Amino acid sequence: MFIPLQHNQAEAISSADAGLLGQARLTRRVAREGREPRFGDYGAVLFRVVLLLICGVELILHGVSHPATPMLGVTLVIAIGALVAGLVSATPSWMLLVADGAATSALILATGGATSPMLVLAPALVVQGSLLAEERDTLASAGVGVIILLLIAALDPARTGNLLIEIAAVHVIVSIAAVWGARQARLALTRLHDDLALRTRLDQDRNEARRALEWQRQNLALLSACASLDGLTRCAIERAATITGAPASVEDAQAPVSFARHALDIPGVGRLVVRCALAELSRAQRDALDHLAATAAQRAIALRSADILERHHHALMALWEGAGMLRAAPDLNATLLDVCQRIAAALDMDWMALIGPDERQTLAPLLIARGREQGSSPRLQPAHFRLAAEVLRSGRLLVRVEQERTLAFLPVRVAGEPSLVLAARGAVDDAALQTLLLLLGDLIGERLFAHSPGN
Repeated sequence: MFIPLQHNQAEAISSADAGLLGQARLTRRVAREGREPRFGDYGAVLFRVVLLLICGVELILHGVSHPATPMLGVTLVIAIGALVAGLVSATPSWMLLVADGAATSALILATGGATSPMLVLAPALVVQGSLLAEERDTLASAGVGVIILLLIAALDPARTGNLLIEIAAVHVIVSIAAVWGARQARLALTRLHDDLALRTRLDQDRNEARRALEWQRQNLALLSACASLDGLTRCAIERAATITGAPASVEDAQAPVSFARHALDIPGVGRLVVRCALAELSRAQRDALDHLAATAAQRAIALRSADILERHHHALMALWEGAGMLRAAPDLNATLLDVCQRIAAALDMDWMALIGPDERQTLAPLLIARGREQGSSPRLQPAHFRLAAEVLRSGRLLVRVEQERTLAFLPVRVAGEPSLVLAARGAVDDAALQTLLLLLGDLIGERLFAHSPGN
């Protein structure tokens, strides 16, 4: 199954996702704005090349001594300058349009003025501006063309005639069509890019959802196969590193965590720390980590429950065998020590001790059984004897916490009176385990009463 995880709607788009989305939009916009003007650049280059060819042909036909040669030279200089500026440097488009307009004016004046056949270059200048797919460039080219026609009419009023008027009318019509076409092209390209961006975003969302589901499936498959807490810890670390691509570790839940790391508390395991900031993780990665922590916590509970049940089973078996040994063994002390060691080992205790009055009626340890094979030799502190004395006075169970371990002091009744104390240190905070120790205490009390000289 997949565990549903609730998230705050304020985290619908994280800072990392928002940054990536903004970068993607900027990249698409730059790419779009870098592709569209390229057509206008090609058109501008072609326009300037045509101007240069016309100037070259005119110079060849009329020679250097013709009166129009200076204007043709001006056209050549301006056209070459605009061509080089457009190819080499990032010159603003309006400056290049002004230069093209100046070159066109000089060419028209050099080839006849108001009666020049090159007047058709004014509408062509509008077409060149419309190729930039920007309305402002189209309007700028239309304005430059109007200025060219007005300048020609002002400089050559004697020959101003029907041709100039017709060219002006054509220029107005072409300008209106170019502005409308540029607007429609801009809207169409914008819609196309938005559709492509939306389709790309949907594909990314689908891929993220599939990846998140695959991560959750692997979390369930791998964590459910762990048979111990150590294996569960290693598996959780490996899964976190696989999901985030950053090193991970399990640390103490009480240790402080840096802001540059993302931490998740896993009850029963510890604190899973990923060495990357929360803002660096995507939404799918955060969901997968939350699912990993929840699954690991559930698996840890199941493993602890199974471990506790297995320990209780071994302890009950040791208690059942010890009951028979205590009833039949001639040496009570050695047998009692052996039974206590078996039960303490089965329950993974630090130690188990039987405390009672000695010949001087002072509380002393009658036996100490070590539970764990590793560790230092068990020792009883003065505080332990004070707690044992309190249990003998009250006749009630007493439980205390000592250095993350639990101390349990249980009264052992001999002939109905609390005469001894059974002390145990370890994970003895479970009620079922304390009941088992009470049974052991009753068994010891019964055997001591049967072994007393009076009986």
